[in-house]
Amino acid sequence: MEVKVAVLNMRGENLMPCSPRKARLLLKEKKAVVKQKSPFTIQLTIATGETKQEVNSDVDAGTKHSGSAVTTAKK
Repeated sequence: MEVKVAVLNMRGENLMPCSPRKARLLLKEKKAVVKQKSPFTIQLTIATGETKQEVNSDVDAGTKHSGSAVTTAKK
């Protein structure tokens, strides 16, 4: 399972998540600040392109356990 970090733009709107390594670099370069610790979320302090990626989500309501999945065109 690949871990991702939630990302907010300057206005607090959701962007595509990034890898923990990318988040560390953004925080070190003062291009982002920690918005909340659980779930770990960063907010950008610089203007960016607002490109978003199309995603698909699905929920499997099983008898014992429920599951959810989110996919993109690549993953």
